[in-house]
Amino acid sequence: MNYAEIMSEERTFSALINGILLICFMTGLFFTWFFIHKARAKERLLMIEKGIDISNISNGGKFNFSIPLLKIGFVLAGASIGAALGEVLHNIKIDGLTGPLLFAGAGIGMILGFLKNKSKDQK
Repeated sequence: MNYAEIMSEERTFSALINGILLICFMTGLFFTWFFIHKARAKERLLMIEKGIDISNISNGGKFNFSIPLLKIGFVLAGASIGAALGEVLHNIKIDGLTGPLLFAGAGIGMILGFLKNKSKDQK
């Protein structure tokens, strides 16, 4: 076998593994959604059987989910600043700090997001 055939086989194997991982991920997402939905329906039926008024609790079957975009933004900005600082240090021959600085920046972003959100809640 020559080099091109070996590389072709490796790319085919890599594509196969990526496809299998994608299918597993999508199946996991589906089953997560399915079992959450099933548990909510079962809980609702039990509450009806016990005579509890669910009109106050139920949100009409709509999934109520809010994403704290400000916190996510702070974490991503902090991680980006940490990664950029790590790369600058790597370029001036100080190695091994990109990962720790990335996580430190993300941690600082989490703290800033928490403090910003806390000040909004107090108002």
